Amino acid sequence: MDFNVSRDGQLKIPPALWLLVLLPLLVVLPPVPIDETRYLSIAWEMRQTGSWVTLHLNGAPYFDKPPLLFWLLNLGWSVLGVSLWSSRVLVALCGVGCIALCQRLEKRLSPDASGQAPWLLLGLIFLALFAGVVMFDVLLCLCVLLGFVAIVDYVGEGRPAALWLLFAASALGMLAKGPVMLLHLAGPIILAPWWSAEGPRASWRRLLAMLLVAVLGGLPVLGWAWAAVHHLSAADADNLLLRQTAGRVVQSFAHNRPLWWYLPWVPVLLLPWPLLLRWRRVASAMRGSRGSRAARFGLCACVPALIAFCVVSGKQLHYLLPLMPGAAVLMGAWLRSEPALLDIRRMWILVALVAGVLAWAMLGPEPIGRGIQQRHTVVWLYLLAAALLLAAVVFFLASRGLRVEQRASVVALALAMALLPLIRLQVLGALDAREVARRVTELQAQGVPVARIPNDPGVITFLAQLPSPLPEATRPSTWAKAHPDGMLLAYAGRGTAPEGTQNAVRLANGWVGLMPSPTVEANAALLDRLAPPPGD
Repeated sequence: MDFNVSRDGQLKIPPALWLLVLLPLLVVLPPVPIDETRYLSIAWEMRQTGSWVTLHLNGAPYFDKPPLLFWLLNLGWSVLGVSLWSSRVLVALCGVGCIALCQRLEKRLSPDASGQAPWLLLGLIFLALFAGVVMFDVLLCLCVLLGFVAIVDYVGEGRPAALWLLFAASALGMLAKGPVMLLHLAGPIILAPWWSAEGPRASWRRLLAMLLVAVLGGLPVLGWAWAAVHHLSAADADNLLLRQTAGRVVQSFAHNRPLWWYLPWVPVLLLPWPLLLRWRRVASAMRGSRGSRAARFGLCACVPALIAFCVVSGKQLHYLLPLMPGAAVLMGAWLRSEPALLDIRRMWILVALVAGVLAWAMLGPEPIGRGIQQRHTVVWLYLLAAALLLAAVVFFLASRGLRVEQRASVVALALAMALLPLIRLQVLGALDAREVARRVTELQAQGVPVARIPNDPGVITFLAQLPSPLPEATRPSTWAKAHPDGMLLAYAGRGTAPEGTQNAVRLANGWVGLMPSPTVEANAALLDRLAPPPGD
């Protein structure tokens, strides 16, 4: 079978382009509440209101994130139309850019490299699963890699153009996710004299210049912040400029986890590579790459940032996505030093695990998602997962002439794709809020009063493509008495929906659904706790 292989056993298709095979599958997963639905709703409100500076969620100023992702979503919608698929295409293309920049970075660090790092990055199942989810981390990873390329270019050649590129990367990264961008750039900049020791070495003048330029990259986000808050109250301005940055570092409002929480997850996030490593050869690979600029840079790009993220109180696994390119560059240097570092036969373990998950999903206990989806949808998703698993096996058997990291990467990508339909069936099918959005649209068309409680995180605003957010019922029981035929959109971060709630959808730890006014009155105490009156 011909997989477009060159004479030296390499795939001719660049690793970045292989990620494009995800595009057709971006419609498989429903929009994931509450993060993905929230960000889509913010971008939708930006489009509806024309407010490109101050972000809004449910009509109120939103301070948690900078605006770059929302600007890009609206740009994508202008080109491809407003849809969940076009929104996810943007994130997938950022993933393509990450792999392409990783290839460029490795070539700058090791001119003799034959492209190990981008294939290792492509093979990360963690990246493939997040490359189609509308969140900030893949976009931030792209900005971080752009900054890494600029740092290596400036250390090596000292060209002013590299400093301008570093400024642009820092500015875009902070417009994407705020000052966390500096945590990723700090390690390679501060430790530049160490990782550049085997080539053109970074002087202290260049180091200080890079630090200054990276910090000055915050000027555009400060300009945006001033423009966003100068017409707001002092309390709202303080919320944006201070609480949402410093507060998250010292004591997270959410996802507050212990110092060591990330460490057990690191091997999982790097799959399949920890599974394929011949661990007895790792010491030899480390010794052989001790003086490698790529190996040292890879360490500087991931270890200091990982330590910093362990210290920061708020922790989520996807926060570590921008650390993955550094790990890929490091492992690429190891692989060049020790070509027998990876045991490709162990990929069969991963194939067997995915096959086992598929069998368990089809034959095991009734999953969360299967019971709420139509039979033809369930059958189609099972067939899709089985076909992708079969494609992984066929490629694995027919690609014996390929380099080990290329062969393993494509198989891992296919296995990650095979997992997506199963994730939809087993978990995310129960989190699909699109039926709630359709019901709200029907009720509004029928003239039924519909409102929401204040804590709604924008679950349906984009899904229903509402021309304006639902009105807020600050006192749900009072609103229900005034609208006896009305429906209230209720959301809770924990527990289960009360009896009488219609179109209820289970979320990760809670629920969202529509409550008729009599149900609202019967559960007044619960809703008052969820939506405390103003001033409480």
